[in-house]
Amino acid sequence: MISELAQEIRDNYVFPELGQKTADFLLKRSNDGAYDGLDKQQLGMQVTQDLREITQDLHFGLQALPDGWAPRSENDGSELADPRRNTSPNGFMRVERLDGNIGYLELQGFMELESARDNANAAMQLLAGSSALIVDLRNNGGGDPGTVQLLSSYLFDPNEPVHLNSLYFRPSDETTEFWTHDKINVENAMPDVPVVVLTSGYTFSAAEEFSYNLQCLDRATIVGETTGGGAHPVDGFIISDQFVARIPVGRAINPITKTNWEGVGVVPDITVAAPEALDVAIGQVLQTLADQGDAGALWGLVSHNAYNNPLVLSKTELGEYAGQYTDRELMLDNGELMYRRIGNPSWSRMIAAEKDIFVVDGVDGFQMHFERDSSGAIEQIAGHYEQGRVDYSIRQ
Repeated sequence: MISELAQEIRDNYVFPELGQKTADFLLKRSNDGAYDGLDKQQLGMQVTQDLREITQDLHFGLQALPDGWAPRSENDGSELADPRRNTSPNGFMRVERLDGNIGYLELQGFMELESARDNANAAMQLLAGSSALIVDLRNNGGGDPGTVQLLSSYLFDPNEPVHLNSLYFRPSDETTEFWTHDKINVENAMPDVPVVVLTSGYTFSAAEEFSYNLQCLDRATIVGETTGGGAHPVDGFIISDQFVARIPVGRAINPITKTNWEGVGVVPDITVAAPEALDVAIGQVLQTLADQGDAGALWGLVSHNAYNNPLVLSKTELGEYAGQYTDRELMLDNGELMYRRIGNPSWSRMIAAEKDIFVVDGVDGFQMHFERDSSGAIEQIAGHYEQGRVDYSIRQ
């Protein structure tokens, strides 16, 4: 088995000299007894570790096939080539409209183009009209460059093709160019919408390509952690009818940098821990849109700041807001400002977004603005609703 694997690496690994060195290394390890006594699962893991150690290429892998596995007549193992397992058959996990009219798309894989196409088009239809777009790739291990190409095509002018990336494949000695195209629902294209891509150390392969392409084209801001560093497409090779070997057979060539992210990852424009990336991205996007006068973003920014960076006020400052109003009342309780409609038995905590502007904890679509008279004394509450309605409560 090791001899067969070594030959496939010699013939197909994208870097011939390193492929020869790797094959020789595996054969020596085998002759030295490194693999003696291992069962199939252990052998697959050990060889994978050895392959990655000598090449520093995280796409390499050897996996034991299930007992009784038999190849289909047309099977060359390529359907097993994806090095990461994704939890969704097509990778689309969440499509949502966030406060401030921000579109949010969570992808946990760029699945095979034909199976992903309908969901991709449907997702972009739901996101059409967003003021900004956040694409979350923090749990995305890669997939099909054709799906990367499809989704990227929505982010550029359909009438002006843009060269995204090229892939060189050693077995065929051919280079394939990937350009944006108009084989999309062009009415849902977002060529002028700000884009943010979220990344983590797990983000890998095709997910890195999506991030790297857009970053190099100045089309997106990358927020999160440096990605895993895998820029080599793989094919699957059946070895001795017992294993499938993932061998990197190609490499990405960016048309701008003339290189790729292999071994170094995609370095974010804004570096934050992955769990914090979404909140940071939302704040950045809302601030950018608010600075442009976007009313929806101004609303969303208040709520975002209240929950993520609330204004800290003293008991004295909070006590200034307490009191009876026309149909509302507020009180200070253990250092917190509490609110209820008069007659309602339950109280809710108030959170200060900025001076004289509060949100009610757990209540979406509502903000409370305190208005002052010429002397600076609070004279009324203006209750602002996200749909634009405002009601007033006069201080008693």
